[in-house]
Amino acid sequence: MGSRRKTEAVLALVALGLTLLGAAGELPPGAVGALQLRAVYGLAFSPADGGLGVATYYGVFLYTVPELEQTRSFSLSGVAYSLAFSPDGKRLAAGTFSQVVVWDYETGEQIATYEGRFGIVYALEFTPDGEGLLIGAGDGTLTLWDWFRDEVRWSHKGHSGAVRGVAVSPAGSMCASGSADQGVLWDIDGEVRFTFPGKAWDVDFSPDSYFLAIGSGKVVILWDTAVGLQYRYMWEHHGCVWWVEFSPDGRLLASASLDHTVRIWDWEAGHVLVTLEAHQDSVECVRFSPDGRLLASGSHDGQLYLWDVEALLQGAEG
Repeated sequence: MGSRRKTEAVLALVALGLTLLGAAGELPPGAVGALQLRAVYGLAFSPADGGLGVATYYGVFLYTVPELEQTRSFSLSGVAYSLAFSPDGKRLAAGTFSQVVVWDYETGEQIATYEGRFGIVYALEFTPDGEGLLIGAGDGTLTLWDWFRDEVRWSHKGHSGAVRGVAVSPAGSMCASGSADQGVLWDIDGEVRFTFPGKAWDVDFSPDSYFLAIGSGKVVILWDTAVGLQYRYMWEHHGCVWWVEFSPDGRLLASASLDHTVRIWDWEAGHVLVTLEAHQDSVECVRFSPDGRLLASGSHDGQLYLWDVEALLQGAEG
């Protein structure tokens, strides 16, 4: 096969979202797997089988972990900008332009659809009972949709720009949203508790719900959810922090940035434990596996890495 035909074949695989494995020894230290896709916009681990869901330019693709072998795909009418699993792993939701789709994860059947004129759905998260879906949209609205009954519980335009990050507290009593204008902490019934000044590209609750992490410009800020005051301010990134994620045990915090890096923090001490520099473009998302042993990171150029968290921490100590 000529070089041109080989190139065309490789591009076809990438277009389909198929795995491209590098040769042995090409993985950076601490990485256990890698993929090359088209842009990666979102990641989510399945609580049911531990598989990794990836939101891409061509839809949603599912991979085994840690092998990263593609098993399934879910198609959308457009680009998959966001995705989320229900807490029991039985449902998968994805957002595209002015549409959210919910599937039965086991059968692949599309079971609910929410549509409107609200722009790109940048962020999604299920409520703890699995029946509500918090939706952050491009027109600045935050919506809590009961997909099971196909009812909107509430919808508020809480931001002047696109909602880029959403989170629901583990206990289900609060939710949060972030945009270029501010971060907002809400009661789960849609009443505002606190607003946090400055950019809020992403938001995430600690497992005990005591703290809200916000990616704010080039910094990660931790806010006390009980009183609405700043608890810690962590500045190590050199570009916007697009994504923040607490580990399941609450011990670590991961952040993904425009500066092409992922940083793993000891957030209680306020310092970086590990800096990952394998990505060649803006890192759009980062996710811990349900058991906290693995970390997935994806960038705008389609690079996806799967990391062994303990190996990374041991390497940093060494």
